[in-house]
Amino acid sequence: MSEIQTLLQQPATQVIGWALLHFLWQGTLIGTLTALALAALRRSAADVRYVVGTIGLSLMLTLPAVTAVQLWRAATPATTGAAAAAHLRQGYGGQAMIPDVASPPAAAVEIAPDHSPASVAGPGTIDAVRLERWLPGLVLGWLCGVAVLTLRLISGWLWVQRMKSHGASPAGAGWQHIVIRLSRRLHIARRVRLLESALVDVPTVIGWIKPVVLLPASALAGLSPVQLEAILAHELAHVRRHDYLFNLLQSVVETLLFYHPAVWWVSARIRLEREDCCDDIASRVCGGATLYARALAAMEELRGRDGTTEPGAAMPRFALAADGGTGPGAGSLLRRIRRLFGKPEPDRRARLAAWPAALVAAACPLLPLAAVQWNLGNLLA
Repeated sequence: MSEIQTLLQQPATQVIGWALLHFLWQGTLIGTLTALALAALRRSAADVRYVVGTIGLSLMLTLPAVTAVQLWRAATPATTGAAAAAHLRQGYGGQAMIPDVASPPAAAVEIAPDHSPASVAGPGTIDAVRLERWLPGLVLGWLCGVAVLTLRLISGWLWVQRMKSHGASPAGAGWQHIVIRLSRRLHIARRVRLLESALVDVPTVIGWIKPVVLLPASALAGLSPVQLEAILAHELAHVRRHDYLFNLLQSVVETLLFYHPAVWWVSARIRLEREDCCDDIASRVCGGATLYARALAAMEELRGRDGTTEPGAAMPRFALAADGGTGPGAGSLLRRIRRLFGKPEPDRRARLAAWPAALVAAACPLLPLAAVQWNLGNLLA
């Protein structure tokens, strides 16, 4: 226990703690700007909104790292200078290159400025010193949260790997040929396996290097060949866009920055836009929005008709599938169908959906901002 306490008192722990605190206002700022951009681009193509959301989430991951590096450099300039001076004095072969200067009288010794993370984050403030006492506990709580969510992420990955070998069998040769034909139309060079699975209730893409499409048995039995081909086009669009890999990276960001509501909101919007992008690709490949919308409705009807199958049949929300475990029915089915036909939302609720999360996120940094009195000049120096 004493070793953990000693570790939490290290300067690196202080730097990490301040970086996590500063991300409260940084994440709020990025989340607000992302919400404004998405609201302004609500009538643009889904891939444009997807890029905006991805940029926002990437900035959320980058800023804490940049803040930590800047705080670390600002906190240790004197140490770096002393090391360089000692190296110059050592010279070659132990011969001194710079003679030692006699120590000045005690009265002439000047106290070096404080370069601790607290002084950089909020110079001269009593509240910053008080906050610094809580930083080890905050970092410990953050590490515990990251550990729990990492275990959650690993369990989802293990579940996904199990789904490829348990309760799954190759689909018919005819459907394999359809997958090959659609892959050529979508310019997918990798071989995509098609399996019939008893563990999923919606078509699901698993894997990046060797992708696998899992089809529920109800889809093969209840959908017409044209409808099933449209659903397959949606899943192959995930393969073409490398969504499995990007969803994995997205889950890592959620794990590291789990404590900020804006991260979860932006991440959820990215998943919705990802499904919209695949909807657009599938509708172009399969002959239009009308046919694809009917396929979506039929797939959703099958899910409702089946209810719940055996326990574990539904994909866990945290499973690392290309769509994040949401399947082609992600989001409101009515919203997706209306979007395919280019019709606006019937009311303003969809337009205002971004603002509750943004307001909640905006309330988070008020206390740290008032206590720390962040100085941007020290950060950028």
